[in-house]
Amino acid sequence: MPRGALLPATLLVLLALWLYDPDTLTQATARVGQPSVDRVIPSHLTVVDGDTVTLRGQSIRLVGFDTPETYRAQCASERSLGDAATDRLRDLLARASSAELIYLPRRDQYGRDLARLVVDGRDVADTMVSEGLARRYTGGQRRPWC
Repeated sequence: MPRGALLPATLLVLLALWLYDPDTLTQATARVGQPSVDRVIPSHLTVVDGDTVTLRGQSIRLVGFDTPETYRAQCASERSLGDAATDRLRDLLARASSAELIYLPRRDQYGRDLARLVVDGRDVADTMVSEGLARRYTGGQRRPWC
């Protein structure tokens, strides 16, 4: 590419995206910059597994902890503990009177929003870890559960 052509090419691609779908740029940059807080009705969150929920069709990876897999479990004990973590997160949300999602200003490698979930003033990560259903996790290589 000739020198100085990168910026015009980038602007052209962004314009094309905007013309195709004006919401694309808004969605792509929605959480760039500052963390944001979204107060939600707990029953509006759908639990996917012990550390993933959806809200309005958007998948959200909860941060600060890691729970065992349920869909791609490596052994029966991982699946069992993963199912218990999933059930506990559902229970926490079913009993909650308030919930906040504190979004990080980036997404994960799968395009999911990243957020800390606070239910009735308590971080869900603290609850799940203290009950033995999760491990602390801040990124990087995850340890196996089997």
